[in-house]
Amino acid sequence: MNCQVKDELMSQLIALNNKLNLLSPDLVHGDKERAEVQERRESLQAEIKHHRAKGHEGKPCPAARQVWASRPVTF
Repeated sequence: MNCQVKDELMSQLIALNNKLNLLSPDLVHGDKERAEVQERRESLQAEIKHHRAKGHEGKPCPAARQVWASRPVTF
C-alpha cells in the first residue's frame, strides 16, 4: 500500500540529506546554513515518525506497516 504523504515527506528528507552532504564545512563559510538544514531535517524526521504512528485520522500509516514488515530482522 502506498501513502502519498509518507512518500512526499521521505522525498523532502532525501533532498535535505543530499543538501546537507553538499554543505561540507570546507565549502561553507559559516555553520548557519548547515544548522538550518539540520534543523529542518530533524523536523521532517519527527513529522515522518508522527505520520507513521498517527497520520491517518489518528491511526498508523498503512504504508509504514508494510515497510517495517518487509525489513529483515537482524540480531
